[in-house]
Amino acid sequence: METPAPARKTNLTDAERHQVLTELLQQSINGVLQRGTLAAVATVQGIHPSTVSRLWTRAKKEFAETGCFVAPSLKRHKGRHASDHTHTLERLRGVDVAARSTVRSAAAACGMAPTTLFRQLQQGRLRSHTSVVKPILSDANKAERLQFSLSHIQRDTMLYDKMLDTVHVDEKLFYITQPTRRFLLLPGEEAPIRRLRSKRYITKVMFLAAVGRPRFDPATQQFFDGKLGIWPFVEHVPAQRSSARRPAGTIITKDISVTKTSYRAMLIAKLLPALCEHWPEDTDGRPIVVQQDNAPAHIASEDQVFADAVAACGRRVVLRNQPPNNPDLNCNDLGLFASIQARQQKKNARTTDELIAAVTESYWELPMRTINATFLSLQGSMDDCIAQDGDNNYKPRHMKKAKLEREGRLPMSIRCCSRAEEILTQAAVL
Repeated sequence: METPAPARKTNLTDAERHQVLTELLQQSINGVLQRGTLAAVATVQGIHPSTVSRLWTRAKKEFAETGCFVAPSLKRHKGRHASDHTHTLERLRGVDVAARSTVRSAAAACGMAPTTLFRQLQQGRLRSHTSVVKPILSDANKAERLQFSLSHIQRDTMLYDKMLDTVHVDEKLFYITQPTRRFLLLPGEEAPIRRLRSKRYITKVMFLAAVGRPRFDPATQQFFDGKLGIWPFVEHVPAQRSSARRPAGTIITKDISVTKTSYRAMLIAKLLPALCEHWPEDTDGRPIVVQQDNAPAHIASEDQVFADAVAACGRRVVLRNQPPNNPDLNCNDLGLFASIQARQQKKNARTTDELIAAVTESYWELPMRTINATFLSLQGSMDDCIAQDGDNNYKPRHMKKAKLEREGRLPMSIRCCSRAEEILTQAAVL
């Protein structure tokens, strides 16, 4: 008993239709098929003779109308045609962005059903954009940003400085939890319940973090991971009153305000010893530059008490303020704090001491490549700042650093933009 031929799919592909027509044309004489040609071609192609006949008829009709001997697919003529909403979506251009912040409001603004507009969003005809508030910059701020960024370019190579002599310090509040968190649950899995006495009084601690550029230290024949430390602004004092959890007099951890006094004490007691212990001896005689922002609690770059402490520690350390209103010029704000917080939120902390332990552990868990990536992001921010003449109207640059690192092509410095070369060339001429 013969095995039945496998059932064919309903529609032929473009290549199969082209092959059928080619064989028919080869066997035709002056456009006329000989008797038995349709059946022979159908047998070779494994299709029904009526299918071959329809293709031949359709191709002759197409040739008479357009001059092309083809049999186009009729698949597009089946079913309901897709609606063209281009004209309707164009109405959004005349609507203020504040009036189209959600699918429902945007649909009402252009006269479209919300589900239809959501499908347009899924198909890429609309894009969702998250607007982040940026600091207002005066003309003086822009000029200072521009000069600060230009000062990090090496004039002979037009590459950005490797920043091997720079330490970035900054403060950040870490919370024991967030009011809103997102979890991925299985179907039927019970959702976690989190309760607080008040969203306004979530346990939090201010930390000071310090990082440098990771690199190989020839003196120790080891890699310096760039991590100097992260320290909480807290004090340990006896409890003044009894509570349900502990009696009076128990030593408790209490957060303190960040003032010039406490900030100076943190730099002297924590940062300077960390520099003496961990900082590589590869700065070619240049001082270690501690870059800080312009927060009111920060000390001046010429603070005498700090200068005396630096002289006593035996290392050359200077303070430098970054331009005001510029969080995008500090490595901590360019991804380091976000990485620490992402790791800290995975740890279950219930008390202040547990929060401090979770943040500290998360800091030391950071891989070197994460810190190194923030320095490259800083160079990209400086380059974009120069391209915008000191303005902050630009998107964070994506340099595919992870891919370049896997391929062994991740640079230590990037080349400056043409605008930077133009400014530096004009300055050299003058």
